[in-house]
Amino acid sequence: MSDMSFHLGEGSVRIEFDEGLYPKDAIYGAAYVFIDRCWVHLDRAGDRRIQVTLKAKKAGADTQAYAGEFQNELLGQAWRLRIVEENKKLVETITARALGGAAGPPGLDELLAMDIGEETAFEDPLGIAMSWEEKYKKKGKAEAGGGSDGASGGEKAS
Repeated sequence: MSDMSFHLGEGSVRIEFDEGLYPKDAIYGAAYVFIDRCWVHLDRAGDRRIQVTLKAKKAGADTQAYAGEFQNELLGQAWRLRIVEENKKLVETITARALGGAAGPPGLDELLAMDIGEETAFEDPLGIAMSWEEKYKKKGKAEAGGGSDGASGGEKAS
């Protein structure tokens, strides 16, 4: 037997129930689902009683259907919260592993801290390493600009 009551009004429905039936987060989640269609008002109806008023934003809306949908949404939200609680440890473990993997394998800090000589770090036994400057330097620029001895055009310096 549900301790939930519905009171239909003109363009609105008021739902009252015992606050012990559903967690507060489930009530907020269900109310949030309706904010695009209804004005939602949460209030305390009495000792340990919650009152939710849904007032349709559009005239002629089926408020009785809103009452049923709200009750179904409350059940769905409560179920989702329960699943989250039951799987909280698993989610935390997976998240910790994912973030730990992003930091690199264990021992990476020690490997990076090792003193490796410069000649070892930049060895190029095949001779294929080349700096960007060496690879893309313009040919002839050094030769053309380097011969400035005051001679003009076709004259030769003696």
